[in-house]
Amino acid sequence: MLVLQAIKEGRDPKTVKRPARDPSDGPTESQIQQSCIKWFQLQHRELWDDGVLFHIANEGVRLGGQGKRTKREGIVRGVADLCLAMPRHGYGALYIEMKRPNCYQSPEQRTWQRSIEKHGNKYVVCKSLDEFIVTINRYLA
Repeated sequence: MLVLQAIKEGRDPKTVKRPARDPSDGPTESQIQQSCIKWFQLQHRELWDDGVLFHIANEGVRLGGQGKRTKREGIVRGVADLCLAMPRHGYGALYIEMKRPNCYQSPEQRTWQRSIEKHGNKYVVCKSLDEFIVTINRYLA
């Protein structure tokens, strides 16, 4: 939001400094996701090597023509963070949205969830490594 505010005010977004993060807020979404990926790499080495679990790089602000370019390339608002591209239990794939505890999906993410479920995929929100482990183990069972 600070970058967007700087752009609106005509300031150079590169000069925006984020406020210091309070470590008592717990791990970031990125830290949670990284621990989930590390666990998956260790527990499901063959699946990891096959590339069936992957991150969908859909976040961030794109400046200049980059935003228009990514739209032309097919970027979609609200897409989940991770995809396990394996059919199981009648689903085509598993999509996982990572969130910090006490954080929730955006309206775009809820809309995308309904759309992807309509087309036969499973969608789950995980807020911890433990939730991720349970989700993956149930899906792969």
